[in-house]
Amino acid sequence: MAKIYHGSCLCDSVQFTMTGEPFTYFVCHCKNCQKSSGSAFMANAFFKPEQVVITKGKEHVKVYIDAKTKSGEVVPRSFCSSCGSSLFLGNEEKLKIVASGTVEEEVDWVPRRESFAECKRQWIEGIKTNPKRRSKL
Repeated sequence: MAKIYHGSCLCDSVQFTMTGEPFTYFVCHCKNCQKSSGSAFMANAFFKPEQVVITKGKEHVKVYIDAKTKSGEVVPRSFCSSCGSSLFLGNEEKLKIVASGTVEEEVDWVPRRESFAECKRQWIEGIKTNPKRRSKL
């Protein structure tokens, strides 16, 4: 049976489950992820859309369409309208990217790679990654 993880925003208005393991896990250093997360980088777990189910507070999930990305792609960024927590990124029809800080359980996911490492804050040294881990991305 697949493991079920639980996630929520800071105020618990939005709660969700993730069934099974993410198919990949990245750390992103782009300026937009820094601003969205309020931190030096954003750790993102990639799931298939059917693996992630909002169990409470769907009405609190709002989406900001980020069209000013370094990659040139439009990135929908979902957040809680009550507390502002970053929740999800990406096109929900293809994949669901979960901001890993929202996951309740301790996880042993190791980033597969760092995205936009050229934007990394100077004080951040190497982040342990496992590029050999297979993914479908």
